[in-house]
Amino acid sequence: MVTDSNSIFHALQTRYEHRFTRGLSVTASYAWSHMIDDSAQSTNRGACTRQDPRHRGVAERASSIFDMRHRLVTGYIWELPYGKALKGPQALLLDGWELGGIVTMQTGLPFNITQSGDSENVDGLWERPNVVPGQSIHVANATAAGWFNQAAFSRATLAYGTSPRDPVVGPGIHQFDLSASKIFKMPYKEGHQLMFRIELFNAFNTPQLGTPGSTLGTGTFGIVTSTAVDQRQIQFALKYSY
Repeated sequence: MVTDSNSIFHALQTRYEHRFTRGLSVTASYAWSHMIDDSAQSTNRGACTRQDPRHRGVAERASSIFDMRHRLVTGYIWELPYGKALKGPQALLLDGWELGGIVTMQTGLPFNITQSGDSENVDGLWERPNVVPGQSIHVANATAAGWFNQAAFSRATLAYGTSPRDPVVGPGIHQFDLSASKIFKMPYKEGHQLMFRIELFNAFNTPQLGTPGSTLGTGTFGIVTSTAVDQRQIQFALKYSY
């Protein structure tokens, strides 16, 4: 079993911060990167198993399963200016609200296409199928019911499969998390305050598709059966400070 591998990583990372007028602050970070390796997993996760360990520099070199090509994360906080001139009960309800959010946009990760069984007679370790000549692996409109062209792959028998490592990129993530909070100052004691906060994760309840089935010969081949991120979750919090 081969337990060594080579990897290379290049990245361009940028960051932007700005405080606008009227209490609005924005922070954004973007990374454009590419990770290449010649093993199926890291040493601890999969012993760096390969289909063809004798030709890892040619047959096994490809984009890594950890290759997240684009990732943009934007966060903002807005201290609402409304209600500052109010007094009494109106000020208690409307003044001092703060809105925030995090927007995450990232491309999907490459994944390997394997096949069930041991028709290559190599102990069934990371066996890859053949690519069918004339068939495109990719489809014009990828959906959960068919993320790639299943007909582009055929079973390899008594020979290494011709499919490269990690030939398909899985679904990306586009998630919006929102929050709103308000601090209530306690009238009976200076410095005592109560903070109320509500947080919505995946606020718009957008399905974030998981990795499709990637094993030829199984019923879920090419089909997405899970999500990468939970559906909308709402969380309330109270914090008393003194």
